[in-house]
Amino acid sequence: MTRKRTFRRTAVALTAVSATVSLAACGGLGSGTDGGGDDGDGVVTFWHYYGDPHGVPLEAMLARYTEETGVEVEPRFIPYDDFNRTLQQQAAAGDLPDVALINAFDTSQMAQAGVIEDLSAYADEWGEQDAYYETGWETGQVDGATYGIPHLADDYALYYNEEILAEAGVEVPTTWDEMEAAAAAIAESGAASYGLAMSGIEGAEGATGVLLRTLAAGGDLADFGGDPGVAALESLQRMTASGGMSEGFLTWNEDDAMASFTNGEAGMAINSASAVNVVRENAPDMTWNVAPLPADATEATYLSAENLTIGAGSGDADAAWDLIEWMQQPSVLEEYLPERNKLPARDDVPGAVTDPVRAVFADQLVNSWAPTGDLAEKSNEALTIVQQALQAVISGSAAPADAAAEAQAAIDEALGN
Repeated sequence: MTRKRTFRRTAVALTAVSATVSLAACGGLGSGTDGGGDDGDGVVTFWHYYGDPHGVPLEAMLARYTEETGVEVEPRFIPYDDFNRTLQQQAAAGDLPDVALINAFDTSQMAQAGVIEDLSAYADEWGEQDAYYETGWETGQVDGATYGIPHLADDYALYYNEEILAEAGVEVPTTWDEMEAAAAAIAESGAASYGLAMSGIEGAEGATGVLLRTLAAGGDLADFGGDPGVAALESLQRMTASGGMSEGFLTWNEDDAMASFTNGEAGMAINSASAVNVVRENAPDMTWNVAPLPADATEATYLSAENLTIGAGSGDADAAWDLIEWMQQPSVLEEYLPERNKLPARDDVPGAVTDPVRAVFADQLVNSWAPTGDLAEKSNEALTIVQQALQAVISGSAAPADAAAEAQAAIDEALGN
């Protein structure tokens, strides 16, 4: 795979982490804590937000590590909506875990708040940086230092029902102009109720589709008010007006969008690799496939990622790093990732992507985009603003250019520009 990287995803829900949490409050590496860190007692504490069924393969991996090394790992599940707040509170109390699995786009916040440690010395000695897709690796970089090691990856592609497209007489779209035409043709033909399903729900998740369209037009989340953002809003407006998309998509989350695809109401859907198993389980008789997202000025997808970090004040940072390094071995990832229904964050794990459907998603990782720096810290807020612009346009309360300009002003304010 080439190393040309430009673009990202996920309806990333970022819980604000207070910048008042200082490294002094957390303690330095090796200082030990009373509960979260292991105080050098041979137990590595590991906090994550994977509920069932996602936590099952993760905790099985941790159990395997204990079997192979004799080092006990104590996992703790904290619901996603509470995860960052809990880390913040425990940082203030000096009671953080040895390892915390965090949303990749929270890394900068966590680092600047002193919640996680600088791993540069470990990473430099390890020397595996070049094995990672550049966009994902950059999410763990803060002011030139490494604070997070990518755990896994995900991105977006186009799901399509082969029988519906054939009945409507359309080919799989390769450009966004073709996407608009195909979506309208599917709806007009009666092959399905509408051509394309995606999430448009209030909040960050509902901005994913319009962001993907903006990225393809050569834009970015930070400059949404320019021509690419306007083009994206106009495109979704046209597809909704033509019947190619349901106006109800403004109330759909990603699960709802995939439900409309699996039950045959939509001929195509935009979603991540995480939905592959959903289609296979819920529509076992459907003839379907996936394709790269349509291109415009460029090819682009949106990265969803998570990073492995070491909590400030870990009782044994060396033991925490040993676990992180073990988890990122290609042989371990080849067993873990198919069970976790995700993609590798590094490009030297071919055994983790033997499924040709998942290979389509994996091949797009070189074109993935992710917010970094100040934008990463404010990406949840910025994405929510973009969804509000989309809602205004689809409801008819604002023209695309006006909605994009208003969104840009709000994003600039959020970024302190």
